[in-house]
Amino acid sequence: MNLEEELGRLLHDDRLDVPARPGATEAVVAGARRVRRRRTAVVGGVTAVALVASGWGVSALGGSLSLPTVDPALPSTTPTAPTTSATTTTTATPAGGATVTLPPRTVVETVVVTVTQGPARPSVGYGPVKLGMSEQELVATGLVTPVPGGECAAFTWTSDPGTVNAVLVARGRGVVRIKLPTGRQTSAGIGAGATLAQVKAAYPAGELTQSGSYQVLMPGDAGWMYVFVVEAERVVEIRMQRPTADCAQQGEQR
Repeated sequence: MNLEEELGRLLHDDRLDVPARPGATEAVVAGARRVRRRRTAVVGGVTAVALVASGWGVSALGGSLSLPTVDPALPSTTPTAPTTSATTTTTATPAGGATVTLPPRTVVETVVVTVTQGPARPSVGYGPVKLGMSEQELVATGLVTPVPGGECAAFTWTSDPGTVNAVLVARGRGVVRIKLPTGRQTSAGIGAGATLAQVKAAYPAGELTQSGSYQVLMPGDAGWMYVFVVEAERVVEIRMQRPTADCAQQGEQR
């Protein structure tokens, strides 16, 4: 008898049969169900832990999940403690409900100040004595001496006290008339003793008045003129003065 025949005989031997215990089938099925329930519980617990760690809210194990709607285009935000700053910040709430803090903005205010200046006074005169300067400024030069006057404050040259009404100061207008001291000349070289022809050659734009003076209105916005007092065709006095008739009673304003 070979090996296969021996195995066949043993398998068919009635003495090897093991009778089944009553209720064995039901016990096996119940055990299989318990194993399946334990596996389901373990898988559900692991899933819940993973969802909680990821920030998702679970309403009930084995129930429905409540998941928030998140816009993937928005950056994540981390809560921070409130801070106080002098810089103005702006917040915006785009679609999706997340609040985004915009960069600080600096507001620059520009204030424009308009300064209104009074009428410019000409920087012309005899040395430091200028047309338009106040009486206080005139006295501060130390070149003049006050003398009794009339409607205007009158001064003589300290170095030439015989020159009557050498400098006159009108109220609210300052110095309005400057008479050149004896021996002084204009910038064109005209002084006392010059002929009328010489004056006209140096100042061709002038005009001879009926009173015998030759007046030259200076160009520009300075508002002043030369007055050459002429007698017998020669210059006897030279004045720098305003074109208006200020202090007329203190000498002819021609």
